[in-house]
Amino acid sequence: MSHLPYEPYSIPACYQSSDTRELERKILTSDTHSDAVVIGSGITGNTLALHLSEAGRSVVQLEAKVPGWGGSGRAFGSVVPCHKNSEDAILRHYGTRRGTRLIDALAHGPALVSQLLERYKIDAAFPGGGWAFGAHSKPFYKKLQKRAEYWQARGADVEYLGGSEFSEVIGSDYYRGGLIDKRALSVSPYSYARGLFENAHRLGAKQYINTPALDVQQTQTKSWSVTTPQGSVECENVYFCTNAYTKGVWPGLEKGFIPVRGFGATTAAVDPAQLDSILPQNHFITDTRQLWSGIRKLPSGQLHLGVGGPAMGAKGKADLKVARQRLKDVYPAIGSVEWGESWSGWIAVSVDQFPRIIRLADGVWAAQGYNGRGIALSTLLGRELSFCQGDSEKEDLILPVEKKIRKVPFHPFSPLGAAAMIGIYGLQDAIADRIK
Repeated sequence: MSHLPYEPYSIPACYQSSDTRELERKILTSDTHSDAVVIGSGITGNTLALHLSEAGRSVVQLEAKVPGWGGSGRAFGSVVPCHKNSEDAILRHYGTRRGTRLIDALAHGPALVSQLLERYKIDAAFPGGGWAFGAHSKPFYKKLQKRAEYWQARGADVEYLGGSEFSEVIGSDYYRGGLIDKRALSVSPYSYARGLFENAHRLGAKQYINTPALDVQQTQTKSWSVTTPQGSVECENVYFCTNAYTKGVWPGLEKGFIPVRGFGATTAAVDPAQLDSILPQNHFITDTRQLWSGIRKLPSGQLHLGVGGPAMGAKGKADLKVARQRLKDVYPAIGSVEWGESWSGWIAVSVDQFPRIIRLADGVWAAQGYNGRGIALSTLLGRELSFCQGDSEKEDLILPVEKKIRKVPFHPFSPLGAAAMIGIYGLQDAIADRIK
């Protein structure tokens, strides 16, 4: 495997090769001012910059690297209409009114992404028939049936298929049943993020790359000053849209989550005749395992997998041996598997696995804690942050605004706890596999 083009912090070549637009921007080298400063150019920051610019506000957007560099440019690309936690768990956590608002917003998430793609002519969507959510063991059959009934009662295009019907959809009899959700999308998250970035610029946002925010301080006039290596921006509102890539600019902000590495890999191009039998209706698959296990087809004829690897720390590579076996379990006829590339990116995991909108101070805002379900959610939260200004926010946001950072207990030791929990999840998945 020494030949494998792996670099922990590179953007996947499979995404870059399909999006060759030049988005040249300068480094900020002077002092300037604006209504708002958006820190970060992932999906959240770019959606926010787009909405603020569209509303006529002057925006300066600061990116430490290049557009889509973080989790937005490395994600699996599934746009799903629900949260990682169940609908019942959401209602228990937020209460009926707030919980229902979040559930409904997430259900509309893929449609919102589709609307942005169409409105701004962003070429990022892959052909697909939606989401195939497999029940990987017997205890989960009824759970998925119940979820299908929940959404069917609300008019959603969702159904539970058993046995041969589900097998026909995915081209495999590995699962004994699963949920089909046609609301979901499959996209290139990198192209989506860059398309939003480009359109925010067209609407007037001033964007600077290789320009990290170093410090945020309040001025004597109660505005805010954001310092960069070669310049500064004075503004009324600052928005942190850095999620798992948050580093030390605002005291304690990075202590609100545990950074966990997620991994992806692609095969080499698969023989077209064989590829036709895999996911024949172009759904993407995930399943009810605790640990990530997605499979989808790319327009290039490759298969894209969500795979495991060392979740804590920057060292270590994707576990391609396990990924190969996983692919062969689901599609035994695939034969030998040649890999194209693998990569990793950081996920912000909150203790309760719920996202946050935080007012850090009057005029300073942050969104974080997407827990690996970021494409629809980050689009929604970018929009919601556009309604947050000064010391107030729109009353009917999809999340309650928190007034302080909910820090992870014993944060310096949290990677140890997270690693132990991931090990437990893996054991639970292995046990569940035995009772299919």
